[in-house]
Amino acid sequence: MTWKRAALRRLAVVGAIFVVGAVLAGLTHGTGLVIGAAIMGAALIFAVALAFYEVGLSEDRERARRR
Repeated sequence: MTWKRAALRRLAVVGAIFVVGAVLAGLTHGTGLVIGAAIMGAALIFAVALAFYEVGLSEDRERARRR
């Protein structure tokens, strides 16, 4: 069950990055809005990459279990 906790921790970090971008975009205008939107976009890209990473890890665990 340790891997589930680690996966949730990684997801929480990505979520926190997204929230920081949303707060920055919501509280500022002009350049701050653009930077906040860019941070949110980066967080979404990290979330997709994290999903692929988790799939790869699950395949590795399955392969190790079969041996």
